[in-house]
Amino acid sequence: MTPNVNDDTVNGFVDEKFAKVLEAFRRNFGQGEEREGAAFAVYHKGELVVNLYGGYADKESNRKWAPNQKSVMFSSTKALTSIVIAMLVDRKFIKYSDRIIDHWPEYGQFGKNSTTIEDVMSHKAGVPYLSQDVSIEDVRNNWKSVMEKVEKTIPAWKPGTASGYHAVTFGFILDGLVRKVDPLSRGIQEFFDQEIAEPYDLDISIGIRDKSEVPYLTRLTTPSIWEFARDIIKDPKILIMLCLMYVRLDEIVDKMRSNPDWLLVNYDTMVLNDPEIVSLPLPAVTGIGSAPDIAKLMSLVVENQIISNSTLKILSQPTLNSWHLEKVTIWPVIKGHGFFYEKHPLVPDAYTFGHPGYGGQFVHMDPVSELAIVYLANGLKTGTGELCATYMRLLKETYNSIRI
Repeated sequence: MTPNVNDDTVNGFVDEKFAKVLEAFRRNFGQGEEREGAAFAVYHKGELVVNLYGGYADKESNRKWAPNQKSVMFSSTKALTSIVIAMLVDRKFIKYSDRIIDHWPEYGQFGKNSTTIEDVMSHKAGVPYLSQDVSIEDVRNNWKSVMEKVEKTIPAWKPGTASGYHAVTFGFILDGLVRKVDPLSRGIQEFFDQEIAEPYDLDISIGIRDKSEVPYLTRLTTPSIWEFARDIIKDPKILIMLCLMYVRLDEIVDKMRSNPDWLLVNYDTMVLNDPEIVSLPLPAVTGIGSAPDIAKLMSLVVENQIISNSTLKILSQPTLNSWHLEKVTIWPVIKGHGFFYEKHPLVPDAYTFGHPGYGGQFVHMDPVSELAIVYLANGLKTGTGELCATYMRLLKETYNSIRI
């Protein structure tokens, strides 16, 4: 390793082979693109080679980003849930091709009887919102009520015939499934704690366990209007994506945003700063962890420590890789097994997989190159995934580093 990095903006360490990653991380701050704080961690062949952090966990209070600072993962949480499902597949409790009703008969109401587990994992279940309102109390203390509301939901389209991003219901459906198939009838939060976080010494959870920890999480801030304008000028694709999402003739996105109406996230509202919300066990939204711990988990997957090589091979290929109009994002996304996929930047016919999260969060796994990458930021960005310039700069330099 090069000497530890410790200056006014950036801290941590980086293997000398990945020195360009450090330059990119510094550039993100130097150009004013990280208005709060951020962390970036990389495992390569099972070793932590990059662990950088900088800026503020809460700029308003002058609280710096700490070495093992925990932050909210947003939809990158779906990667945690998808690892739980992969473990249950690996242990032969389920198959991706199983129908949900094979394990949860009540789910089949209102034409949902043919839905497979993979339909849910690839967002083809037709249930991007529930027919009945779900309350905070339901999620916190009455999972049976959530399951009943999932069962009684009328699908927005015929399951299996189209894909549309299930932002929150992805977690509701899979939590119900896990409770049915796990021999101990645990939900995803408890299963993750007992089968993953505790055995592998990972300070990661789905929902903050102790509300007294909330003041020590990062404080999330949304982009200002001028940041929106700056980012759109730099990358007009952001405006196109926003228009595709919100300038709609159908009601799908409006219904997703209104149920649950207490999970409102937009340009001027950030409910995940609320202890009541961030402590909820939402398997699609409220993952909490530090970049190095989350990267360690992804590395354990890539290195066959949590699942077998045969299951990893299944995960390494998408199940939805054809042109389609995505029902929610409109633009087609390559999906499968709960993850989003990208073509490998170095190896033909191979894929990387992971999951983006609101405001730029990202988890990335690459079994071919034995890479696990995590980016967290509390100064939320206008774009996410390939539209998040700070993350893409770091990802590019990571691959440039192993290309040499």
